[in-house]
Amino acid sequence: MALLTGDEIIEIAVRLEEWGESFYEAAAGNATTAGIKALFEDLALQEQSHRRAFEHMGRDLVQLALSDEQWEQFQAYSDALLRQSFFAKPENALNQAAHAEDERTALQAALGFEKEAMLFFYELRDLVKGGGRDTVTRIVEEEKQHIQRLSGMLAAF
Repeated sequence: MALLTGDEIIEIAVRLEEWGESFYEAAAGNATTAGIKALFEDLALQEQSHRRAFEHMGRDLVQLALSDEQWEQFQAYSDALLRQSFFAKPENALNQAAHAEDERTALQAALGFEKEAMLFFYELRDLVKGGGRDTVTRIVEEEKQHIQRLSGMLAAF
């Protein structure tokens, strides 16, 4: 049976949140519409809050006890997600924001980022045992709110 340690879980989650924060900071810096700029700034702060929540999560309480097959599936999924061009390096997320043709494109990139992150956290939540599950559940709910806010802004655009 493979074991994914709390440190490994936290490292993946923190990395995603750091990239989200970097993306939103860059997008806010490029935004010209006050409402969109404010949305991106707020989302950057929330990603920062999520990162801190993961960093403070009890690493010893968060472990995944997986069968070999479950471990291989989780590892393949997380590797594929983290190696996609959007997540491969923080500067790729920054490039998405910096090179967005317009605010609509930046909003669409942000929406894509949030959907991918939420899918990852859903998968993680279903596998986490112990005290970290509630934290991951709360962050999944907040990611849903990010998607709703971004979708609403796109619809109104």
